[in-house]
Amino acid sequence: MVADHLARCAACRAWQRQLVHLERLVPEIAVPPSTAKADCLHAVLHSEAYSRSGEREVQWRRRERAIRKVAVTFAMAAGLLFFALVWYGLKHQGDGQDFGDRHPAVTRLTLDHVLSRFGDGSPLPPEPSKGIQRLVVVARRLHAETEERVKDGTVSDVEFLARHFEVLVQHGILPLARNVPAEERPDVLAGIADQLSRTESLANQLSKQRADVANPLQFMAKVAEKGHLELRKLARGEA
Repeated sequence: MVADHLARCAACRAWQRQLVHLERLVPEIAVPPSTAKADCLHAVLHSEAYSRSGEREVQWRRRERAIRKVAVTFAMAAGLLFFALVWYGLKHQGDGQDFGDRHPAVTRLTLDHVLSRFGDGSPLPPEPSKGIQRLVVVARRLHAETEERVKDGTVSDVEFLARHFEVLVQHGILPLARNVPAEERPDVLAGIADQLSRTESLANQLSKQRADVANPLQFMAKVAEKGHLELRKLARGEA
């Protein structure tokens, strides 16, 4: 059964979500004014194939001809819909800048969720310097698992990891970094900024190797870039 397969296969579920998304966007596609469709329908429905000149049609033949007309009309409409879906998909394929818009850091996903999934189960230390070091360990795990999932080709898992990485940086590492005492920032934050810079570089490299997961990887790279730039400013006392 299709439903059973979708329940087990993350890749097929991702394709199903994309198809549903495309179908919902069909009404937004602008259709230029044209009489071609009307002319085509008129030519088909009034061709000799549907006329019996010289014969007197009986009722069942007239009914059969009407059914054929309806079938042709629906077939043409289905073909136009399929063409519109394919056109829209090709037009938006490879647009790597919209992952953040399509998948913002949703309110349901919190730092606690990220820590429960990738942390060691212990609470964060109250001291900002120690707490941020704990989050750096979590960031390394996310980094390593992302690289592994890219090699395995699990697209939905890469998107999942990219969203978790954003929450970790935006709602964990950066807020704690702002609370680190000014005198400790150069020693504490410089190394973390270097790690995020390496994450940015690796994510960009992987996105060039695997076009099918380029969108979430480029998004992860942007998050890492924003993070390491702000950390460097904090370490220099500029923020």
